[in-house]
Amino acid sequence: MKKLYIFDFDGTLVNTLEDSVIAYNKALQKHGKKEYKYEKIENINFKDFIKNMGSNEEILDTYEKIYQKSKNKHTKAYPGIKEVLEKLDNTPEYELAICSNRIQNLLNIQTEKLFSNINFKYIIGHNKGEEYKPHPAMINKILDNENYSPEEIIYVGDRMTDIITAQNVGIDCVIVTWGQGDNTTYQHNYPLKIINNAEELLNL
Repeated sequence: MKKLYIFDFDGTLVNTLEDSVIAYNKALQKHGKKEYKYEKIENINFKDFIKNMGSNEEILDTYEKIYQKSKNKHTKAYPGIKEVLEKLDNTPEYELAICSNRIQNLLNIQTEKLFSNINFKYIIGHNKGEEYKPHPAMINKILDNENYSPEEIIYVGDRMTDIITAQNVGIDCVIVTWGQGDNTTYQHNYPLKIINNAEELLNL
């Protein structure tokens, strides 16, 4: 029986892509850089977008400030996610956590905004100087404080990074199809299950 659900954030619980791109382009403008060009938000290649963001600390700091002040009007939970989280949260046998490569401060803000009624035991985001997923360090922040066996933990994500993260830690992985994954992700032989709607999270 699964007892600890660890969720990725962007592309798994919440669609943040459009507001992230808008904030990033504003940051690029401030630094005199060319904007990230796209025709339709739904056609953005997420891997290409992340690669384009790079690791320029000044730009990323500006992006964080812009994103934090933004109303993020396009950001919302995926269909059925809030209801499923409420059901899991109201089941005493389950504990919930978030583990995301999103900047910790921004993750805290978005989680409070969208899921203020959900009791996440851990909300783990990225801090400067730390390893990103798929390195196991972020999830180990959770596991080092818990006594669950690997068989009792499930990690839920949407991309190849999430699969490799679960592999590196040695826990089961569920991949959702409503995020930023692709056919390579869905055909990987590691995930316990590929799911197409949030309700399926209640039957793992």
